[in-house]
Amino acid sequence: MRNQIEAITQTLSANPSFLYGTEKELNTLADDAAFPCVFMYPMQPIVVSPQVNGSVDNVFTLYLEFLYKTEFGQFTAENETYVQQALHMANEFIVKAAKYRDGDGRYFRIKAGEKAKCLPVYNKFDVNTTGVGLTITLNTMYYDVY
Repeated sequence: MRNQIEAITQTLSANPSFLYGTEKELNTLADDAAFPCVFMYPMQPIVVSPQVNGSVDNVFTLYLEFLYKTEFGQFTAENETYVQQALHMANEFIVKAAKYRDGDGRYFRIKAGEKAKCLPVYNKFDVNTTGVGLTITLNTMYYDVY
C-alpha cells in the first residue's frame, strides 16, 4: 500500500517528496526532507470483509500530511496560504488516487459522496511546517478469489 501511495504523490503537480513512518521517525526524517512533502503514517486497522463470491474486500484508512516548510516566528494567519496550497495538494491526491491504475484497471475505489477529513496542521515537528492532515478511506479494487 505504501508503494501505491508514494506513486500517487509523485504525480502531484506540487512535486512533493514522500516520507513514511511513525510520528517520531517522521520528526527525525523531516530534518533532511525536501519540501513540500507528504508524510504517511502507519496504516490504521485494515477492514477485511469476506464477500459472497469468495473474494475479500480490503478497506484501508490512511492518515497523510501534506506539508510546507515555514519560518519560525510566523503567525498562524501568515501561514494560511500554505494551508490552501496543502489543501489543493490533498484534493489532487484524492482525484489521482481514484484514477490510479496498477495493471489493467483502477487500484482504488473511492465512492462518490464518501467523506475524507482534512484538518490544518501547524508546527508539529522540530522543522517548522504548515499544511493539512488528511484522513481517507481507500477500498482496494483487486483482491484474490480463493
